Amino acid sequence: MNFKTFCFAALALLSVVNNAPLTNNTSSIDDLKKACKYGNSELHVKMNEDDAIYACVHKYNENKHNNIARPDNSVCFYLDNDVYCVDRRYTNIKECDKSSKNFDYRTCSYDILSLTNDGSERYTYRFRSYPDKERISVDAVQDQKECKARNGIVLTYNVMYQYICLYPETSSHSLKDKHCVGVDGKVYCVYEDNTIITTCNKHSKQYNHDNCMNILSEYSKANGVTVNEEKF
Repeated sequence: MNFKTFCFAALALLSVVNNAPLTNNTSSIDDLKKACKYGNSELHVKMNEDDAIYACVHKYNENKHNNIARPDNSVCFYLDNDVYCVDRRYTNIKECDKSSKNFDYRTCSYDILSLTNDGSERYTYRFRSYPDKERISVDAVQDQKECKARNGIVLTYNVMYQYICLYPETSSHSLKDKHCVGVDGKVYCVYEDNTIITTCNKHSKQYNHDNCMNILSEYSKANGVTVNEEKF
């Protein structure tokens, strides 16, 4: 087979895959992509041997009145500071349908994360739950490794899966947005991307200043570190 023949064969195969009917749906992938694309949405597809998993993800804009997928009727997530919602009409993940008895936010979260992950650096950190902005995917080993690599202090308690990362800060902007303390005369703030304790995450609904200080006190003692509450 020469190169030209190979190219034609490859294109033909790609055409067959793109137009193959999906299990439990008479539409082709191309049809679904076109339908999903309307309204600033994108179809994410994972092909298996016998079927496909797909989800239509809509970028939500609270200033628009024609959002088809929105927080009150759909599963939503954060990617950085943007909100994305799943349009269940063009999604075959039953755990992502809020009207279904099979609805499960956690399972849906992992599936959407797997489908949308573009492999870019720190994507799993940027992908957060809505509205709490909590991590979906957690890797304790990687979190603690990254914290130390940035000259941070890792505070663990009892087991490695309970941890807080304190990162040296010099920016006054960070002092307002994060929970900060004094360590050996220097300012350290909770680095939320590498911290599992949401009580110390100022962007989480679970954040509580006093509870966070109590946790930091216990964790710091267990790790031989002295943490002081400062008025920043």
